Amino acid sequence: MSDQKPEDFAEAPLNSSRATDFKTSMNLSARQIGDTKRIFQEWEGGPFSHLKRVTIPYHLASRGFKFSANGHLFDSLLSVKVYCDSLTGISGNDLDQDPIVADLVTSGQINFTGKTGTHSVTPGQICIRDTKASWEFFCAPATRLRVVTIPRHLVLSRVGSPQILGQAYTSDVSAPEVRFLVNFLEAIEKSSSDLDRSISTQNIALDACAALFSGMLSERSELGLQDHPNATVNAAKNVIERNIERADLSPAMVAQMIGVSVRTLHRSFSESNDSLMAFARRRRLQKAHGELMRLGSTASISEIAACWQFSDSSHFIRHFKSFYGTTPAAYLRNYGKAGSEN
Repeated sequence: MSDQKPEDFAEAPLNSSRATDFKTSMNLSARQIGDTKRIFQEWEGGPFSHLKRVTIPYHLASRGFKFSANGHLFDSLLSVKVYCDSLTGISGNDLDQDPIVADLVTSGQINFTGKTGTHSVTPGQICIRDTKASWEFFCAPATRLRVVTIPRHLVLSRVGSPQILGQAYTSDVSAPEVRFLVNFLEAIEKSSSDLDRSISTQNIALDACAALFSGMLSERSELGLQDHPNATVNAAKNVIERNIERADLSPAMVAQMIGVSVRTLHRSFSESNDSLMAFARRRRLQKAHGELMRLGSTASISEIAACWQFSDSSHFIRHFKSFYGTTPAAYLRNYGKAGSEN
């Protein structure tokens, strides 16, 4: 392989009888990584044409470079599973025809930096963004992900406002709307023969995907969370409610999921005379209180404390007393007496 030229590996030809199938790959040794502009010129005019200034980082070039994408492409809707070694560049050409792109990472990591902040997409997370606005990106070595691109005008016509597209949507794959999207994409894969035979089936799939994207972007963006503190707080509270049992719930995680900076998130809460983690603690105390009432005399304070992410029993008891005016045990005794008197 060392005697072949880089451009020989720029794109593997499609070896499939299905018109909707898409497959491309690169496999470069360290010697073959030279003029990256020539290596990636095959992407011009194709489904990856929104990418520019694509470069294999020099300090990682000694490892060689591999890239592969396998999936489906029809009527400008691309849905592929990708393997990519370390890569940097810019996603977006400031053109109306640049697509809306979703990246769902299964291993590795991709960082996107745009005007609205930085999004680090790690395994089990998805990021949907409008590439009409340029995003700098860095793909970590050996990253695996599913990439979906859809024409921008199909989404814009549904959301109605370019402002909604200005905020990236980031979420965990566990979110119901993301699980629904993944199931939809898997259904597309299973229906490849129908897609290949029927233009109307392709149009239905394209329309359904555009509706999913527009719904997710509209729900999360709230018409520009950076400029509307109340919308930021409401969106953050929704994320907290959905992830209240997670041990890794943090300002950084919430900020990433709603597409704002941590600084903007804290500022928005401070303007509402609250703090993000104080709200999360109150909701956990309320959940713990409900659990305490449900279990009654059989309740284990240590187990409830652990379930609702308090570091230990004393930490839970202290916060419970501050919020409810008495300890959990005393609260249960008083609750029991009140119940017997009734």
